Amino acid sequence: MTFRDYINSLPNLKEKELKKIAEVTCSHITTVYRWMNGTVDPPKVKQKIIADVTGLPIEDLFPHKERNN
Repeated sequence: MTFRDYINSLPNLKEKELKKIAEVTCSHITTVYRWMNGTVDPPKVKQKIIADVTGLPIEDLFPHKERNN
């Protein structure tokens, strides 16, 4: 389950969970929305924090994106 899937699975708690993640990662809520939308990947240390909060593996939350060279 990706980070976006996780957040979307919480329809009534979505905003609360995003605010909680922003707080524990010391990030702005707008940044957390960018992470959720896949616009920007969070730094590895913040990925670890998010994984700890959600109880999901980092590899599932933020799958490695293959880049074509």
